[in-house]
Amino acid sequence: MPLAPALAPAAAAPAPAISVQPGPYGPYYHLRFALTAAAVDLAASDRRVRSGGQFEIRLRPERFPVPAPHCRGNLILRMPWTAPYAPDAAAKIAAKEALLARILALAKSPDDVVTVVLELNPYVEVTSRDPLGLELTQCNVFFRQASGAYIDTTGPLESSSRGSGR
Repeated sequence: MPLAPALAPAAAAPAPAISVQPGPYGPYYHLRFALTAAAVDLAASDRRVRSGGQFEIRLRPERFPVPAPHCRGNLILRMPWTAPYAPDAAAKIAAKEALLARILALAKSPDDVVTVVLELNPYVEVTSRDPLGLELTQCNVFFRQASGAYIDTTGPLESSSRGSGR
């Protein structure tokens, strides 16, 4: 169920829709986020994937729609690891490499947008329920993933991809 979070008064962008999905340990908060060259510190971001398709993108906190009051520098957007024995691991890692290439291409096309889905858990806390207000407790967010694959949707997972419970 998408809900609009309350933003700090300094935020100029409209409030994005936060999707709240039930999980085994509590709700999961997902955000569809439009990455732009202005939102990403490309010089500080990874240039290639590491083991299991992992990579990190550095986000400018003033361009991120969820407040992170304890962060003094960039936010770290992490792509989680894919185990080599996961079903279709090579394809999942290749998809992560392709996503990183699209993000890095923003340096040459600053007007382009790469829309990604993020998982705000586990470093998120609810600051208000109505309207929904969220705040990051750490300087980290993650690309949404399940069973080693990047998930490009904010909705419920299909029963076949519920490996992570998110």
